[in-house]
Amino acid sequence: MSDDTPWNATVHDAARRLADLCEQLEQAPVTDRLHALATLNDAFGDLYDCARREAIHAAREEGWPLRRIADILKCSHEQVRLLAS
Repeated sequence: MSDDTPWNATVHDAARRLADLCEQLEQAPVTDRLHALATLNDAFGDLYDCARREAIHAAREEGWPLRRIADILKCSHEQVRLLAS
């Protein structure tokens, strides 16, 4: 898989920005830090779940077997089966 696609560069940029944010949060008051982390967890959890389901459905439409998808997502094929239904 090529690492020079525009979407891949965007993903890596977002990961770098998150790492920078984590460093900045270390200096924040504990209450602010905890609220920020809860907000990030909710936002990224929802985003990840939605994107994962869409990718699983796309892979299944292309004929990918459950185990192949599971290997890439680092989960069980049973979890993929549940998410694909």
